[in-house]
Formats: sequence, structure tokens, C-alpha cells
Amino acid sequence: MRIGIAVALATALLCGVLQFGSSTGQAAVSTSSISAKCFTYKAARSSNTVCEYRFEQPFLLTGYSKGGSSSLSYTVQCGEDGSWPLKTAAIDRKVWFRRSFTVKGNFKLYGGDGAPSAARHCAAAQGKAPVLSVTLKMGRGVTKTNLTVRLDSSLPWGE
Repeated sequence: MRIGIAVALATALLCGVLQFGSSTGQAAVSTSSISAKCFTYKAARSSNTVCEYRFEQPFLLTGYSKGGSSSLSYTVQCGEDGSWPLKTAAIDRKVWFRRSFTVKGNFKLYGGDGAPSAARHCAAAQGKAPVLSVTLKMGRGVTKTNLTVRLDSSLPWGE
């Protein structure tokens, strides 16, 4: 029984804290208080997380950029409802909301208060669902980054 608990805790820790260096590219973990689906994928020197945003809840982006500054951006777009995990082709090109920041060291950013109104454009379109896309791109000289996306209705809105 103790071994089963230890294995479960180890798995939770590994899933909860993913990092990537300049040569690898592991991406972020997403958590939610209301079960929003998220999909994380990696590319060269960047971490990308796409979450369904149909409940228009506040979100928190936390992490770090070691060795220099990185670019953190998020957008609200529309995607094909029912297509999960979303493929990039299923996401409309039209961006209803966009924010970009330069981050260095530890960072903690609350989602902008314009995101929910942008999500309503998708809800008005039949067969569409709002999608939150977050990208953390490593800047020059950055050795490690980490990104966590948390969608939680109990979070306060911030800029």
C-alpha cells in the first residue's frame, strides 16, 4: 500500500513540474478547478499550451525563464467544437484577444480581463468553441524555462 502511494506521489510530482532546456522541449502542465481540457506540445525552444476556454474563467500563467528573458504570449481564438485535442488546423486564424509580455526570472501573470468578452465571439458562432493558446518562447541566452497554465474560477482577474 505504501509503495502504491509513493508511486502515485512520484507520478504527480513528475506531471506537475515539467521543465525544458535549450536542447529539449517539454511543455507546461495545465490544471483547472472546472475541468477545462488542455493540450501541451513542444517545439524547438518554445512551450505551447492550448486549452478550451468555454467557461471564460480567470487564468494564471506562472513559471520562470533562467539565463535571460523570454517571450510569453497568449491569445483567444475560435476552434472547431468537438475536435479534441485540437489540431492547429482546427483553430481559426482570427485572433479575438492577444497579449504579449517579456518575462525574466520567476513570473506570475493573471489573464487579461478582455479574454472573456473575446471568448463570447466564439460562443456566438455555431459549431465554434473559444480556445486559449499560451506560448513561451526562449530568448537568446536562456538555459531553462518552465510554464504552468492554471484555469481556475476562484482566481482574481489581473493585468
